Amino acid sequence: MINLLPPSHKEELRGEEQFRLVLILGMLLMTFFICLSLLLFSIRVYVAGEIQAQQILAEVQKKEGGESSLEQIHALNKDIAGVSSFLASRVTLSDIVEKISSALPQSVYLTSLNYTPLSSGAKIALQGFAPQTEDLLLFRTNLEQDPLFGNFHFPPSNWNIATNIDFSFDFEI
Repeated sequence: MINLLPPSHKEELRGEEQFRLVLILGMLLMTFFICLSLLLFSIRVYVAGEIQAQQILAEVQKKEGGESSLEQIHALNKDIAGVSSFLASRVTLSDIVEKISSALPQSVYLTSLNYTPLSSGAKIALQGFAPQTEDLLLFRTNLEQDPLFGNFHFPPSNWNIATNIDFSFDFEI
């Protein structure tokens, strides 16, 4: 198709086309800003209503005895802190067995472990086999270095034989 319009008329048509395009884009942009402002306004109204509802609830709470509620919250926090410190300070049997097994030399093995709970902790009685006195002495030294264990009682019969020792001893936690 051949366009036989004069150049001035062509420029006029291009100008009108650009004006329509700018007008359409301007209207779309204006519509976007109006929708955005309505959305932000509705959010503002919603948040203001929620704030007012919370203020009313706070006033009702204060009238019904807000001080006693705060005291209850403080008492509950104190109880939770006490339970948390108790749980952090207790020693489980699995921790004890793990520490004993880490102190055990490779050549020494246990045949019996007796756990007796006491009011101030627990008493553990161990029996086992050590091929040499040095291995048993190393095991004893490793256990005595752990601050969790104390009040060791090693009977003299453990030290009478130099090799193939069936030992037994006890200690407290």
